[in-house]
Amino acid sequence: MDEKTAQAKTLQASCLSFITALFPEETFRFIEKQVLPDAFGHTGTHLTFKSTERELKLSFVSQAHSRFERVFLAEKTSKSPFFSRMMEATYEEGQLYIHHVLKSD
Repeated sequence: MDEKTAQAKTLQASCLSFITALFPEETFRFIEKQVLPDAFGHTGTHLTFKSTERELKLSFVSQAHSRFERVFLAEKTSKSPFFSRMMEATYEEGQLYIHHVLKSD
């Protein structure tokens, strides 16, 4: 296994562990990984996971200082057909850490 594949598997496992801690009563499965450019031409990685109750998207944004990546967690449910941001986290050394939780209406 090459280094890029190992990093992708570590990222996916870290995300799954993180969302399982947030929603312990649900079973999530990995759906897809997308690497897309933003408005400034920087690429961002988006991982999508799904359970029977909700779909979660984790969007990773690299920072200029390169110490960690900002991560935005968005949720889509049957009650809300569009993704809405739930929280912001940081991804550092293979671990996700909650930075702050956004209040819902």
